[in-house]
Amino acid sequence: MKEPSPSKRMAILIVEDDPHSQLYFTKLLSGLYDTAVASSAREAWDLLHGRVFDLVLMDISLKGDEDGLSLTRRLRTEAAFEKLPIVAVTAYAFPDDKKRALDSGCTDYLPKPVSSNDLHRKILELTL
Repeated sequence: MKEPSPSKRMAILIVEDDPHSQLYFTKLLSGLYDTAVASSAREAWDLLHGRVFDLVLMDISLKGDEDGLSLTRRLRTEAAFEKLPIVAVTAYAFPDDKKRALDSGCTDYLPKPVSSNDLHRKILELTL
């Protein structure tokens, strides 16, 4: 059984393998949201199956056995994650990259570097 967010604030999972990006997103979000960080697809999978998140920021180019697009496709096969907003966040900013992310099941797409305003606007847009 999934545990609810430890606070009443919206819970956001940051799936990011780069430590600098992890720190950047955590600093931008931690004052307003309950955040957790996963450094790999496996860690993200475990966190998502252990507690409830309202939104996922997904680095699509995760290193390791599984990238963010593959993880998103796998998550979308489970009823619990069919409607979970998953935002692809990537340094790859070509139109084909956005199409690949959306075709893989991502709800939306933000190219890096992401501004604080764009990030907060996207979160509100997808969760209201």
